[in-house]
Amino acid sequence: MLRRPDSIPTGDTVIEDPVMEPFFIAKSTSGGYTVYERVIKGDNDTHYIKTICYPANFNHALKSVSRELLNGKSNHYSSIKSYMKEWKEIQEKMSTLTNIE
Repeated sequence: MLRRPDSIPTGDTVIEDPVMEPFFIAKSTSGGYTVYERVIKGDNDTHYIKTICYPANFNHALKSVSRELLNGKSNHYSSIKSYMKEWKEIQEKMSTLTNIE
């Protein structure tokens, strides 16, 4: 479901980083996390956010972003090796932010 970008409650913490674009993470005041994707749609190039998932903790939120980045890169890999190489590159970029366990 697409939402307006300003629909995130003001008290929520928004966590953004260029490494994660077009994704970002929000932590609600009640403690839960949400992973969002920025989306532009329509004739007027309207900006929206799309909910990707509600991970249990920050570590799972980062893993979700990593998976989404990998799956959004390409829908065809000529080998497992090329798929794993792409995964490793994304993991290395994300590991500069924090350890993903």
